[in-house]
Amino acid sequence: MEGQEISLKDIFGLLLGKLWIIICVTFAGAVGAFVWSKFFIAPKYSSHVSMYVMNQDKTPEKQQGVNYTEIATSKALVKTYIEILSDDVVMDAVGEKLIELYGEDEIKSYFSLDSNGKIPDAALRGCFLMEAANETEVLKITATTINPKLSANLCNIMADIAPEYIIRITGAGSMEKIGEAKVYYGKVSPNVTRYTFLGGTAFGVIAVAVILIVYMLDNTVKESNDLSVKFEKPIIGEILSIGDSKNKENSAAERKKKLLMSNPEIPFNIVENYKSMRTNLMFSLSTYKNKIVAVSSADPSEGKSVTSANIASTLAETENKVLLIDADMRRPVQHKNFRLKNQDGLSSILSGEKTFEECVFRGTKGNLDILTSGVIPPNPSELLASDNMKALLDRVKGMYDYIILDAPPILPVTDVLGLSGSIAGVLIVVRYAKTTYNELEECAKRLELANCNHLGFVLNDIRRKRSSAYYYKYRYKYKYKYDYSYRYAESAKKANPTEK
Repeated sequence: MEGQEISLKDIFGLLLGKLWIIICVTFAGAVGAFVWSKFFIAPKYSSHVSMYVMNQDKTPEKQQGVNYTEIATSKALVKTYIEILSDDVVMDAVGEKLIELYGEDEIKSYFSLDSNGKIPDAALRGCFLMEAANETEVLKITATTINPKLSANLCNIMADIAPEYIIRITGAGSMEKIGEAKVYYGKVSPNVTRYTFLGGTAFGVIAVAVILIVYMLDNTVKESNDLSVKFEKPIIGEILSIGDSKNKENSAAERKKKLLMSNPEIPFNIVENYKSMRTNLMFSLSTYKNKIVAVSSADPSEGKSVTSANIASTLAETENKVLLIDADMRRPVQHKNFRLKNQDGLSSILSGEKTFEECVFRGTKGNLDILTSGVIPPNPSELLASDNMKALLDRVKGMYDYIILDAPPILPVTDVLGLSGSIAGVLIVVRYAKTTYNELEECAKRLELANCNHLGFVLNDIRRKRSSAYYYKYRYKYKYKYDYSYRYAESAKKANPTEK
């Protein structure tokens, strides 16, 4: 995504396109959190006891009424008392009382004892929560454990020993327990509903973050405008996806779905894509005396052979005479596309075994003639760069209005570079979300070094998901242009009713 700007609309379209992934991950997170909290986290139970904090002795004979200054002082003492009661000395005393009450064997089911046979102070401290009740002089002591009776006993033990330590340490004041801690059998944790919600939310956020990160790091081509601007080359065609994009491009079933001449059920908009590309290509070649175009790609399986066949077919639908040459003598497929024999072909002509007239298939589809690759030779690069190839192209360019070469991919082999002096240029097929900018940069360098003209790009196999950000842009752009042209034509007719 280097050098590309991402708008909120792009992000919205991206996330909408991956909505099912986000939903599935969110659901999985929620289910996982539910199962974990329901069956793997031990339930906990709480109990509490309240204690009234006094800053001096309040025996009946000394109690003379309410002193608000003393109440304020008592509130301030609550924090001090909490610190004292949280000390290791107090926790040691609570632990000893607890062991006396339960015995070592039973207490081991709740706490792990240290080498001295004592309950670790940190373990006990973690069971307690001490705080001022509603910011009053009342200290609320809450204990939470995996056993409801244990929680109540902890509260009562702490409440019983607290006054002793407070008086001894502070030298003044005291605490008075307000009732006994009760046993509550209702679970306080885990909160299954809360865990489920948090698990689903967390996994949903992670899914969105991963999708955005992958998108940001994705260096594949997904925008025709970015492609054109980056390489300063025109987009000759944009072809929407048809068929199963998971299948390999060179599979027979996948090719058949995408070939105009063998699939009458191809959607109308796909056919219009190719007709639009035909028009663009004809305009691009209008300034060239040579109308020979090599169709190539960065790597195999990016759709160059199908694109070559369809370009040739759409050109042949006009009054132009077209020749399609299968120049990919390493992995030829045009004879399969058009169901032709391939005993003799381009390799036979270049090796001097056969003539063009003996190998060409005439009138395959209207004005379309086809020259298959022939048998696979051991030296395809040398044959394409040979004088015989130049002589063949010099001869046939006077016989046809357009000549389309299905050339090998550029990065794996150098075959197409040997044609630079005999063709008008190379048309690069780019597969949506597969071809990377790095690969196209390397292609551009090789074409430049070989002094081979680069005519432009065809962005192929564009996903047609309505949630796709690209589809929104493409549909809007196409619809706007079409609607505008149509409305303009209609208004012109109304303004000039006699004009036909």
